Amino acid sequence: MREAYGYMTIVAASVVWGTMGIFGKLAFNYAISPATLIALRLLTSSLTLVVLTFFFRREHFLVHRRDLPLLLVLGVFGTALQRLTYFYAIELTTVTMAAVLFYTYPIFVTLCASLLFKEKITLTTVLAIVSAFIGVALVVKAYAYSSMSTNVLGIAAGLLSSIFFVAFFFIAKNFRNKYSSWTLILYGDTIGAAMLSPIIASSVSEIAVFPLQLWLLVLVIAWFPSLVGYLLYSHALKHVKSSKGSILSVAEPLSAAMFSVAVFGETFEPLQLLGAALALTGVVLLFYKPKLG
Repeated sequence: MREAYGYMTIVAASVVWGTMGIFGKLAFNYAISPATLIALRLLTSSLTLVVLTFFFRREHFLVHRRDLPLLLVLGVFGTALQRLTYFYAIELTTVTMAAVLFYTYPIFVTLCASLLFKEKITLTTVLAIVSAFIGVALVVKAYAYSSMSTNVLGIAAGLLSSIFFVAFFFIAKNFRNKYSSWTLILYGDTIGAAMLSPIIASSVSEIAVFPLQLWLLVLVIAWFPSLVGYLLYSHALKHVKSSKGSILSVAEPLSAAMFSVAVFGETFEPLQLLGAALALTGVVLLFYKPKLG
């Protein structure tokens, strides 16, 4: 029962994450830039975490001084730049395409682990990477030159968001037995908010006239798919094996696609559907490699 509860919670977290692109697209209807949106999102989540930590869990403020450089990398690259490029991908492409491009991060994690830590790449891993790359190529319509040429910046932003997340992945893995997920989110969001604060400072006049609907979307993005989704996932991992939990998290791009169809009427060509299936199959194989490799 504990494992079943954990798996259901992971799926719930992934579905919550899948709403991020939807809320982002809705926010872009109010002519807010991805940079301003992410700066406000990180400032909101950071202040929320700081206040909650101060009143309820002050021990989460404590970190070793020697770990500050890695936490700085986590905040700048794994949080601020990762969120920023992901939302640019959402603005320039589609919610589904951005989600699938982001979910190539296990490929980059696998390649980095092989190059930096000499981890073995098995035949299953190679097949998984090939499947994921072919799948992504079909999703971004590499077979249609006109589509590729108009989406090149969005595709690049999506892949960059995946690469930047690798920094978050390895740093979080390095600290997993040292700090709680709450501490990592607290420092990641706070450092990320500090990095992007000049964007807010230069946009004060624009931000001052934001309509109420846009402010509600900013708050929802900061609290719902970000904090709630991540905390649900972290809680669920206490009840299940992390490898299986990672596999179930591919429900995020699937839920993003369903939400996008329902809210925006997004449509897919048959080759794009095949590509999404191949990409997610490759990701599942990469997550599952300890069992198969």
